[in-house]
Amino acid sequence: MSFEGEHITDTSVLMYFLLADDFELLLKLLGSPIQVPIDVYEPEDAQTENAWQWGRGEQREDTLSEVRRGIMHYDIKAAKGGSDEDMMRLRQVDTEYSEGRILPIEMRGEERNLAAVLMSVKGAKKYGINSVLGAGEAACVAIAHHRKWVIATDDNGAFRVMDFLHGGRTYRYERIRKLLKRAADEGLIMKSEANRIHRVMTSKGLWDKELPFPDAV
Repeated sequence: MSFEGEHITDTSVLMYFLLADDFELLLKLLGSPIQVPIDVYEPEDAQTENAWQWGRGEQREDTLSEVRRGIMHYDIKAAKGGSDEDMMRLRQVDTEYSEGRILPIEMRGEERNLAAVLMSVKGAKKYGINSVLGAGEAACVAIAHHRKWVIATDDNGAFRVMDFLHGGRTYRYERIRKLLKRAADEGLIMKSEANRIHRVMTSKGLWDKELPFPDAV
């Protein structure tokens, strides 16, 4: 495996590999455990999910971690007659955590300060983006920047902030298409399989439509 060093992974990368039922591949590419900010996955959310009803109770949706909100979104769709496949695949996150293959990371003081700025309109403009970052992306940028870790994200706003902070893309990063290309280049999967996984992800909402290997079958 060519990946070296520590990494921090955002919600989109974690969720799309879960939705594609390819978490094992992500582990091979980034190493175990997959490290995510608390804002991306908070284990204690699972204790309140069953007791909390959407739009009711004391806990608001925006107090939950991003992955938990995703699970509840698909749970509601399933309750309305949709397929529960996506919801069940996302729920696997709790099993992966209990088995030590996902590690939530807490921000330190200077990291919390930077993340808060990136989630404000004024702060976002200061760092060259027109829209604020979500909590997960802001935490990933802050942790990656201050700890010199690899950032795994598909958020262009996060990349623009990292460019600003580093004076150009001299930092180490991963994104979904890059990960799938590396998986094929390292012989973990075939090029056609990389394309298949990418198509599954785009069918689930991944914005990046460019295939890892456009010329592959």
